[in-house]
Amino acid sequence: MNTRNTRQKDIIYQTLSEMDSHPTILELYEAVKDRDASVGQATVYRNVSKLIEEGMVFKILTSDGCCHYDANSRQHVHFFCNHCHRLFDLYDIDLKFLDKQVKNSKYEVDSFYVLFEGICDKCR
Repeated sequence: MNTRNTRQKDIIYQTLSEMDSHPTILELYEAVKDRDASVGQATVYRNVSKLIEEGMVFKILTSDGCCHYDANSRQHVHFFCNHCHRLFDLYDIDLKFLDKQVKNSKYEVDSFYVLFEGICDKCR
């Protein structure tokens, strides 16, 4: 999908790209507002939706009912701690077995994400 890039959209994407905390939409809005107070909350919501549609941002729904956002396009999986509610990137998980199973199935997969949930090492 081709949509035009606006200054506000660029600010929102850049702000999210610099965050490794997987913010909620309100946390992202606060960070954007700190960078440029002229960007409104509705603008953040609308542009994040566009960025998701364009595949530039990923939406991660966790078991606590929150939606988190990630602009990291490097292949990785996520781990959500049910105790401290932090979301971590995991890069050392080998997904080759999953890829092989999907290729041998009758389904055509365009994209996927993996989310593990449990207790992190700091909370354990």
